Amino acid sequence: MKSPQSPDLNSLRIFLEVARTESFSAAALRLHLPPSTVSRRLLELETALGVALLLRSTRRVSLTEAGKQLLESIGGAVELIDRGIAGFRPADGTARGRLRVATSVAFARTYLPPILKRYADLCPDVQVDLQTTHHNVDLIGESVDVALRMGEPVDSEMIYRKIGTIAQRLYAAPAYSSGLTLSSPEDLMEVALVAHRTRMRRELAHWLLSDGSRHFTLERPPSIVVDDPAIGERLIAEGLGIGLLSDALAADGVATGRLVPVLAEWSGPPTTLYYLYHQQLGDLPKVAQFLKAVRETFRVRTE
Repeated sequence: MKSPQSPDLNSLRIFLEVARTESFSAAALRLHLPPSTVSRRLLELETALGVALLLRSTRRVSLTEAGKQLLESIGGAVELIDRGIAGFRPADGTARGRLRVATSVAFARTYLPPILKRYADLCPDVQVDLQTTHHNVDLIGESVDVALRMGEPVDSEMIYRKIGTIAQRLYAAPAYSSGLTLSSPEDLMEVALVAHRTRMRRELAHWLLSDGSRHFTLERPPSIVVDDPAIGERLIAEGLGIGLLSDALAADGVATGRLVPVLAEWSGPPTTLYYLYHQQLGDLPKVAQFLKAVRETFRVRTE
């Protein structure tokens, strides 16, 4: 019986990109290859293994059962190989390769531009692959090098470092606010609220407000619940209700007149900003330099 051919590592890399993006064109773009090359190499891989890995249609690509098994069994191993190779510093000391960063839309919109500008100066030969999601991604399972997050760390096996805090205040659109008479947090019981899911308790918005000496807990159903603060900011600016936003996220809206503070003397608890990475990746030049860029950016912002 003829033994199956052994697929080469590059073909497996191509398969992983197609499996994760569910698109030949997206994988080709990520890998800097022509789509025809991606298609041909995957056919060669399926021939070498003797099984169909992908189901192709005009709109999308999906995995067969064999494809799912292959993804599960070799995904982490190939990433470890790539990261191990990328860990070697070139002779000229320049960091190269691809850096995968995961963060929320709100963090990316508010803080990422100055971080990436500084990182581009430090590592011009590194390609940044940015994943924006409101979920806390699995760094190992999603092959992410660094995560930038708001809130409290939940990944106990990862290395994390606090890089700052942000104040949370109440904001509304000027037109919406002008029609209200608000003198205390109790008045919020009668207005529309736009709430972030992390500020919910069961089906109720759960906002802890303070003016420094007094405290008030607001619990009531919101009109709208969102998964990302950046989406909430847009809805609030459209006059759909009052929301609890970070001062940093609301800054542009306030500057352009789209947002105004509400009950300005009251604020929510500060939210922690931090970065997160696997301890085995911290010494990679591309990762170490990115963490440096993050620290330097927030040092400048807080001085």
